[in-house]
Amino acid sequence: MSIELRGGVRASAVIGDSAFARQAARFLPDTRSRAVSAFDIQQKARLEEADGLDGALFTVSAAWPDPWLVAGWALAAAPRLRATVAHRPGSAQPTVAARALATLDGLSNGRAGVHLVIGSSDADVRRDGDFADKDERYRRAVEYLEVFTRALESREPFDYHGEFYRLEDAGSGFLPIQRPRPPLSVGGSSAQAQRLAVRFADVYAGHFASPTQTAELKRRLNEEAAEQGRRLKFWKHFQVILGDSPAAALDIAEHYRQAAFELLLARPLDELAASPQVARDGERDRLARLEPEALREWVANTVQRSFAGGLVGSVGEVAEQILAFHRAGIEIVQLEATTENAEDIRLRRQLIERLRRDA
Repeated sequence: MSIELRGGVRASAVIGDSAFARQAARFLPDTRSRAVSAFDIQQKARLEEADGLDGALFTVSAAWPDPWLVAGWALAAAPRLRATVAHRPGSAQPTVAARALATLDGLSNGRAGVHLVIGSSDADVRRDGDFADKDERYRRAVEYLEVFTRALESREPFDYHGEFYRLEDAGSGFLPIQRPRPPLSVGGSSAQAQRLAVRFADVYAGHFASPTQTAELKRRLNEEAAEQGRRLKFWKHFQVILGDSPAAALDIAEHYRQAAFELLLARPLDELAASPQVARDGERDRLARLEPEALREWVANTVQRSFAGGLVGSVGEVAEQILAFHRAGIEIVQLEATTENAEDIRLRRQLIERLRRDA
């Protein structure tokens, strides 16, 4: 079974006065500057390509720059890198989003894909005017994807009459390079997300707790997909902290954890309250009322959650843990690792090379 390796490209550099501060800040809420950096986008895209990654994810938030535009700028600088653009159904009409994807696919000569995020954060989607609850968002997503996929695949104009969308003589007039359409992935761990993936997606990105659970879930979902003549690939995100030895990696992780705690505790309350992640977790109002000791506890818990589930170890150790999931059915591996200095880059390249060699 082949393996596809992905990274990620941000619209600007992580904020920090030093490489170490930026390394630690990656584990904090909303670590991104609000400014768009054309230089940082293309530099990171070139690094992902040079390090041997196949593609990159471009994330979405109401507080961050537009991922379609960021992806277009990145792909212009990295001629082999593929882009997977995170997109929220409901933030744009399905025909508008289909044109955006088809345009990016054409400009990049067939290197674009889309990742649909439906569950997401109630607070964050409301910032863009979407007040549907999660159940309604999933019901709406079915209609959205019926229109979206048809707009990408159909050479003939079409009408559509549903509960949420009504179109007449729809059709973009041009089609993407990839046929029948660019790859489409769905994220989420709920039964609703899984049903949506089975019906529409090429790739499913869920919560995979263990290789055993992964293999069983993939078997079940692909049995359901096969009834519709389809097959799902599985995609898992891995946050990794690497060292030249297990002990060195644990020491690095502990230094990051301590620094992240101090950096987060030093942030002004109004800056913390403005974080999309804090809004997502429904903690904004409570945060403003916390006493100093309770605030320290909140900071400690927030940092602990950020580190939970990450893989810490030598290149060989981390590679083997990732490959265990690959053998269980994960075909797309997304690596999140710091690349703030030459040592970071060296260790990540070694991990990528090991995964390529042993997959």
